[in-house]
Amino acid sequence: CRVKVGDEIKFACVDGPEFDGFLVDFDGAMKRQRIYKTEEGRKMLALEEGDTHHGGCGHCGGDK
Repeated sequence: CRVKVGDEIKFACVDGPEFDGFLVDFDGAMKRQRIYKTEEGRKMLALEEGDTHHGGCGHCGGDK
């Protein structure tokens, strides 16, 4: 649910769902969604991004 909006990182599950569509990094968001499909991808994102999201939204797998 993490997405870049302009120069800020937002969480659609917390800060959304309404953002200025012209500022949303859709390419980055789609890349993140593809990465989360594999366990290896989830672990890679956890290593890269650290403790930035604790899950709980039920969509990103961060609560597992």
